[in-house]
Amino acid sequence: MAAVSELDRYIGAVDAAPRRAGVFARFIEAVKRSRMRAAEEEIARLIELRGGRLTDSIERQIERTFI
Repeated sequence: MAAVSELDRYIGAVDAAPRRAGVFARFIEAVKRSRMRAAEEEIARLIELRGGRLTDSIERQIERTFI
């Protein structure tokens, strides 16, 4: 039974090691974050231009623009 406990500790240590994403995955994640930030800024500009309040008509316009 002691061998199983030692093996479990070893496996747990290997699984706990952090994995770093590859270059391509990090690039894709950066592109996604950039596009999300740009969309949020555009929505904020749209709301500000329409008086600073999120109304039903502004919400519909946002949906038409981004979806």
